Amino acid sequence: MNVFRLSFLLVFITQLGTAQKQSNVWYFGNQAGIDFNSCLPLALTNGQNPGSEGCSSICDTIGQLLFYTNSDVVWNKQHNPMLNGNLVSSGGTLSQVMIIPKPSTPNIFYVLTTQIQGQSSLNLQYHIIDMSLNGGFGDVISKNNVLTALTITEQIAATYHSNGVDIWVAVHEYGNNNFLCYLVTSSGINSLPVISNIGPALIPCNSGMNARGEMKFSPSQKKLAINNNGIGNNANSDYLCLFDFDNTTGVVSNFINLSYERGGYGLSFSPDNSKLYAATWKALNFTSTDSNKVYQFDISGNDSVSISNTKTILYTVPLTANSPFGSLDIGADGKIYVAQSNSNYLGVINSPNQIGTLCNYVSSGFFLGGKTQRMGLNNHIEYQTYCGNIDIHQLNESSRNQISVFPNPTTGLLRIKSYIEYDSISIYNSLGELVYENKKPLQEQQIDISKQRAGIYFCKVKIGNEEKKLKIVKID
Repeated sequence: MNVFRLSFLLVFITQLGTAQKQSNVWYFGNQAGIDFNSCLPLALTNGQNPGSEGCSSICDTIGQLLFYTNSDVVWNKQHNPMLNGNLVSSGGTLSQVMIIPKPSTPNIFYVLTTQIQGQSSLNLQYHIIDMSLNGGFGDVISKNNVLTALTITEQIAATYHSNGVDIWVAVHEYGNNNFLCYLVTSSGINSLPVISNIGPALIPCNSGMNARGEMKFSPSQKKLAINNNGIGNNANSDYLCLFDFDNTTGVVSNFINLSYERGGYGLSFSPDNSKLYAATWKALNFTSTDSNKVYQFDISGNDSVSISNTKTILYTVPLTANSPFGSLDIGADGKIYVAQSNSNYLGVINSPNQIGTLCNYVSSGFFLGGKTQRMGLNNHIEYQTYCGNIDIHQLNESSRNQISVFPNPTTGLLRIKSYIEYDSISIYNSLGELVYENKKPLQEQQIDISKQRAGIYFCKVKIGNEEKKLKIVKID
């Protein structure tokens, strides 16, 4: 890799890493929330969001909350409704809502809302917020702007353009197989989408239930997946599909149909892009013998059969437990959080890059401080780096060159793991002093830094001509 390209990528990574702090605070469910700014997730109990389903929050570039929404109402950082902050009358039941910054335009943000179950009462709309107004608490300066009168599903996702500045927003028409991808630049939202006719047509079913579910881009920005919420007496109403995405052109391609569990809803890629997770909310015309599930695919293959053969059920809950699964979202710590309606715990996939049950799904993984959740978490542009497992994958597009360090934060023992053999490893304290070095080629090792003082450390791993850096937090 030449010096110019390496320098460009490092600047690009720095910009993306800073931007990712904009997703460090989540508000969702029955006034529940999480703060990831210390990397160790902290339960928040001061929110006002009663969000039944889709929720989105956004922070400034240093991780301080700006505002959040459930599509009906926008709340400012003081947890009061923002001026002009009543957006759409959905009862908070849209599967996904999205907040994105306007590229290269400080203080301006878009809230994007969709359409309830393919019904005609709403459209794909955008709402503009100016955070420089109202003493820094923000004001909705324009709302209910219709992007298209076409009937769309409740799903919406966003990712960065290949230039690292502009943003793609993706939705799906209801009743056919059209993806609509809108490019957002410093000039605004281009009203003419890139249309990709690919995958199965979303044929309307009873109550438009399969217009619900989640759509997600992979952290690599190169994959797109969609999970649609069918009904119990019509197995053909469900869809779980994987696609390639060109984040330069906005074109969706290479349709792969996956073996679904009926009543699909939540969806997430793993941080290293090698796994796809899905979950169910069986809401209409199912029986008491049915159950809700969380499951995983290894998507390193490139065809429907090989991927579907890797399907692993991670957790099952009887319908009688009245705790369906909702959103799946990657946190800033690189773990995947799973909404479990009516519970005061989030499920947590602790090692989502690992295959099958090694991913370590824990149903009572994160206590919400006494608050309960519903179906939504925080829909956001996926993180590019993670505070607990810094993943500089842009230095090499092959995920096998990634390095992981865990647990992080640590009280002393660290495990360093690489998918290929690395040449050397060094750890420095915040003063730049070398505290550990091993020049023996390895793929995995355990390191003891328990005698070092608490603070920030930096790990340098050399693989060939590349040097990868990871941040380590040592606590007492």
